Amino acid sequence: MSRANQRNRLMLAAVLAVSSLFAEHPTLQAVWARHDQIVMSGPGRAVITVPTQAHTFKGRHGRTVCGWDVGGADLPAVLWWNGGPGLPADPAFDANCFEQASAYRHLEIDSPGTGLSSWVPGWKPEDTVDDAAAFLRLRGIKTPILVTGYSWGSTMALLFAQRHPTMVSGLVIGGVWANTRREVAAYLGEDGNRSWLPGLQDSLRKTVPGRLSASSLHRAIRDGRGGRSLVQAYGDAETVQAAEGRIPRQPLLSELQPVDSPPVDMFTEKDEEVRCAFIESEMMSRGERGEWALKMRFDQRLSGVPIIVLQGRYDQVCSRDIARRVFNAWPSKSKLLVPINGGHWGYGGPDQQTFATAGLVLTEAQDAAMKKALALHFGNHRILLGAAIDCLHKPLPGQR
Repeated sequence: MSRANQRNRLMLAAVLAVSSLFAEHPTLQAVWARHDQIVMSGPGRAVITVPTQAHTFKGRHGRTVCGWDVGGADLPAVLWWNGGPGLPADPAFDANCFEQASAYRHLEIDSPGTGLSSWVPGWKPEDTVDDAAAFLRLRGIKTPILVTGYSWGSTMALLFAQRHPTMVSGLVIGGVWANTRREVAAYLGEDGNRSWLPGLQDSLRKTVPGRLSASSLHRAIRDGRGGRSLVQAYGDAETVQAAEGRIPRQPLLSELQPVDSPPVDMFTEKDEEVRCAFIESEMMSRGERGEWALKMRFDQRLSGVPIIVLQGRYDQVCSRDIARRVFNAWPSKSKLLVPINGGHWGYGGPDQQTFATAGLVLTEAQDAAMKKALALHFGNHRILLGAAIDCLHKPLPGQR
């Protein structure tokens, strides 16, 4: 038998093994039932990270890449992709998603310019997912694993599946993003979703010359216009858009004043917020110019791989249309779309000050109960991510 035929038979065997493992896909009711269990029980112990769990290696083109491997080698492995793309890996954050995060082995890498991974000008997402595949092999991962990510993390999880289909046993993604021109315009454009948030665009005009766009925002951040105050406003604006925020009865951000700062040098810059804003706005600018977007083509070797897609019904950052396109394009029949009763993040509801203004003063126990009730009503996007992973790995009784 030729080596090509041997490889084909091994690939077919892997697909059949995955197909039988996920013969019956979790239902919408099963995912929500698991979500509610986690809400009511509360998250378990946090994932403890120590420096020895960080591993640096040489990635594509000899650049330094840092990967995290947290949890026992005998535990079910999950490859995580963080948002941003300017946020570093954070295995400890994974505890926000589970009742028992320690039941899994958490693997992640720092994207270029974040954490301990070196900055690469014009970095290619394709190289980064290839680095992740190399990291899995370095850590002794020999069988397909679950892959997950939210927001930009969904982009990288999908790209990883496209380039390394035989390494994926299941996919859980949320707040889906493909970096197309239309998405970027709706997210950051002059006439996009931000035009519905009073004062948000106006706060940026003095420091961002010309028409507001992803590219003009990136140029202003890169060139030091507005200094750190612009960087802070960039992050605050994203938070306002991602959450339900305050009632839009007054400007949501303070007006920025022009400040001249040195241009950002990503090889020497230490401020994580500056680096994050630079990296994210640069990638959004690429999408706006049509220079990089996720393709909607998936290898037929993924036809036995289940996918769960979480999407906020009122998301002002990521498009429901993109989530639907990904869902429809995924080649497996084993797929589930989970609509969240929220925006890009789940809704948190009124805070203590709002309750007090209305004459409702809660005890500590009542406040905790109220937060659980709000999570049960709206859905918590982080817990839904963990619930979906739990259901793919270990379904509730009677669900398969």
